[in-house]
Amino acid sequence: MQGRKPFCGGAQHVADAAAWGGQVWFPAMAEGGLEYFAWVYSPNIYSRLSTDLMMSHAQRPLVLAFDDADTATAWLRQM
Repeated sequence: MQGRKPFCGGAQHVADAAAWGGQVWFPAMAEGGLEYFAWVYSPNIYSRLSTDLMMSHAQRPLVLAFDDADTATAWLRQM
């Protein structure tokens, strides 16, 4: 495996990534001034579940998920 950077993923990695997103990535964006984040769901159910898990860890900015970009954009315009 010389010269390669392998990765072996699994369910725990998804949970870890979701926690990192909610506890590190979103707060870092909030520190940079972001107040509202509209996430557009993927049609893939597992992606949606991962997104929900990540959002459950986020306290700021305000993050909401939407089924389509038009609804997400409309919400952002109201904020």
